[in-house]
Amino acid sequence: MTSTLINVAANLAFIEAVRRSPLSLTIPLLSLTPVFTSLLAIPLLGELPEPRHWLGIGAVVIGAFWLNLSRGSVSIAGSWQAFLREPGSRLMVGVALMWSLAMPLDKLAVGAASPSFHGVILNVGVAAALLLMALVRGKMSEFRDLKHRPGLLLVGILISVIGLGLQLMAIRIVWVGFVETMKRGVGSFLALLWGRLIFDEPLEPQRFVAVAVMGVGVALILL
Repeated sequence: MTSTLINVAANLAFIEAVRRSPLSLTIPLLSLTPVFTSLLAIPLLGELPEPRHWLGIGAVVIGAFWLNLSRGSVSIAGSWQAFLREPGSRLMVGVALMWSLAMPLDKLAVGAASPSFHGVILNVGVAAALLLMALVRGKMSEFRDLKHRPGLLLVGILISVIGLGLQLMAIRIVWVGFVETMKRGVGSFLALLWGRLIFDEPLEPQRFVAVAVMGVGVALILL
């Protein structure tokens, strides 16, 4: 139940983040997830990161700043101001924090139930939360637009279910750290690519460098 609630909040924030800001500036910030996991382990579990973990944490944070530096900032202060001006980026940091809490709970859940069952529960929870929010805010009429593109909606649902199901199956048989490293690394690079091809976002070389640095940082933390 706790994992479902966290995932509901994280998925809602994720949708809002990519709606407000470019994919290339939001998706890579999910690499902060293992950073939050490592830092939360200090007060909660008394586990201190090893030197290479601190190096990885530093690399991810530097990469996150570098994303904003590529937008014309020339200093850390300027990068921080650019980050604060991007509402989707702030939301995505919150998503990373919530998912850092949810991943261990998901592993426990798939150990007690099948990945498919847990995946269905998570997706149903997100859908129910969206419907409830629309009902409370009096915006149920927005769902009428879905009838114009039912195929696109179906594809989106299938991709979401399959992606989550594969992740849950993976963490059941493979080390969580490896799954998280691959997901963040590949996902960040694809965000740059899809952002350019689908939404015509600027494809600046510095962003590739930032994503690469963050990927190395995640690997140092988790592998």
